[in-house]
Amino acid sequence: MATFAELLADVYTLTNRSDLIAETKLAVKMATLKMHQRDYFYKDIRETGIQFLASDYTQQIDYRTLFPLYRSLKYIRKADSSGVPGVFFDILTPEMILDSYGVQQEDICYVAGAEIQVKSSTTFQYALIGIYQNPDIGETTYNSWVALDHPYAIVLEAAMVVLTSIGLKEDAAVYKTMRDEQVALLLEANLVAKGE
Repeated sequence: MATFAELLADVYTLTNRSDLIAETKLAVKMATLKMHQRDYFYKDIRETGIQFLASDYTQQIDYRTLFPLYRSLKYIRKADSSGVPGVFFDILTPEMILDSYGVQQEDICYVAGAEIQVKSSTTFQYALIGIYQNPDIGETTYNSWVALDHPYAIVLEAAMVVLTSIGLKEDAAVYKTMRDEQVALLLEANLVAKGE
């Protein structure tokens, strides 16, 4: 298991700069976010059920309150009171909610500001939502599947950031090819849930 402390130790080994504590911590956090945000990985999807206050045709979801690590919406689907999933809502951009006749479409959702707006053809009170979430990069709460499965993608990226920040661009460049190889492995192994 690659903990935050283990990643730091590896970066210190590569940079030989254990005196740059704050810089290295920041670099590991930045590298972790960067690796997760390279694509929309299925391992970043979080699914949960939602119960709204009342059954209605329209519902709003304050996604930052519900999901502090929210990155992007993957899907929303109706559900019954026991959690049995129903139809998916089409995810649209706000300007696409009207059809060609200027009538608001149904069974759609869209993100507007800090809320997800949901418009249904029937009243509903329960839904299943799937979102892509960012990793937790807090020092004491650190949680990243990339750190577990591909720690050297993070370590090599962080080492490059630290070395570049102190003006050692040539030293940083030494790790670029290795980092690129680790990123390629990360992408190859994690874009689809079913292996070949």
